[in-house]
Amino acid sequence: MARSSRRPNPTTSSGSPFRITPSSSSLPVCSQAMPSKPHATARHLRQNLATLALCLSLAHCSIDALDPPEFPDGGLLAQSIPPALGPLAALAGNYHTAGSTRFGDAVSVSVVRDHVSIFASNTVYAITRAGCLSDHRLILEGSWRRANALNTGLLRLEVRPAEVAEALCTLDTVIAPELLDSIALIGTLGEGSGEPSTPLSLLLRKPLKDMSNFRIVAHRGGCRTSDECGAAENSLEVLRMAEFLGANAVEIDTSITKDGVPIVYHDEAFSARLTQGNYCFGPINEFTLAHVRALCRLENGEQVPTLEEALTVILDETDLDGVWLDIKNPESIQSVIDVVAPFRARARAENRGLTLVYGLYSDDMIDAYLAATPDENAVCLIELDPADVRSANCQIWGPRWTRGPMSDKVARVQASGRAVAFWTLDELDFLDIILADAKPNGILTNRPGLVFQRFQELGTPPAGPSITLDGVRP
Repeated sequence: MARSSRRPNPTTSSGSPFRITPSSSSLPVCSQAMPSKPHATARHLRQNLATLALCLSLAHCSIDALDPPEFPDGGLLAQSIPPALGPLAALAGNYHTAGSTRFGDAVSVSVVRDHVSIFASNTVYAITRAGCLSDHRLILEGSWRRANALNTGLLRLEVRPAEVAEALCTLDTVIAPELLDSIALIGTLGEGSGEPSTPLSLLLRKPLKDMSNFRIVAHRGGCRTSDECGAAENSLEVLRMAEFLGANAVEIDTSITKDGVPIVYHDEAFSARLTQGNYCFGPINEFTLAHVRALCRLENGEQVPTLEEALTVILDETDLDGVWLDIKNPESIQSVIDVVAPFRARARAENRGLTLVYGLYSDDMIDAYLAATPDENAVCLIELDPADVRSANCQIWGPRWTRGPMSDKVARVQASGRAVAFWTLDELDFLDIILADAKPNGILTNRPGLVFQRFQELGTPPAGPSITLDGVRP
């Protein structure tokens, strides 16, 4: 079978059961963009084409800038001390909700170090930090928001029963199993920067499912710039946030500068879509790294990171266990390999379970990878056909979600000792189908919290192989 030379179009995949149809209301002005009369004048055509261009540009605009609200003077956390991090994991689980309907009927709670995150199926999520007060109360403070929307507010919860909170704060008491089963998070949430006043209760109903063999891969390092999550896509800052957003792995985009330095940036050229800077325009391969540093900043003023800087943050400052390297052109592959190899060696030496995956999406990319000199036991992912995965001796198949669950094909790939990770899946209904029918090893997404919660509701820990530092292990 001939290999495809490019990523498949999401709306034209042959036989795809999933078809994306734009809503007729998504571009209300555009219905007037083209002439309704066959004898429209040239001036009218120019006006209509200009209107159409404006509509298409607006369709890709981000939402208005959104700053997460903060408690005045640091809230109660300013008066607290951090709890012991290990025992805090007792708060992780699946909860019923009561009071406010903001999160829907059920949520999943994740604990990463001193951060406690709450994920709902309606794309609302909250990121809080935990703190112990002098009276041994354990409180969680932070903010909630709806992904890719302007809805946000403050959130304050308290851990109940009091005996559990005291035990987690003092470590002097062994928590009885019946108390652990009765954990609740009780408090209030607010709108915007207003003081929280709407009651909210989260009542533990069951523990989390094992996710050690399932990767939630955050697209572009954590979230897209257009989602306004508080950090620009592919920035060091968003990599530090990714786990709190629900991910246990990240995808980052790599291109190469004029002087041969791999940097982390999505597009092939700098533009106002993702960067600031009056002179930050044009193909990346026409900028040296020094020029990038002097002329370009990401949306919130962050630096455009090098791949080396990004991998250093991931290895040293997070517990992420996977990185999908979306290499943007064949010419970059060897330079990326040269940067990645020392990090793979260091991760192995430190017994750090971090798998670095070379993503290959086209015929040219596969050929360039096979002609390069990757380090021993390198892990690669191919987005085309399982036959290409086998012929290139790669370990992961990465189909686009619009091709449908392909359950039989996924099962055959897993039975051959390889893993399957779908991309880029954000839609609730289709996500549920892929999780329930395909049972993949991972999903690349802009909504890691949503994938976390849906996996907890109906996902099955995949019976296939595990993606590890040195490849895929049964």
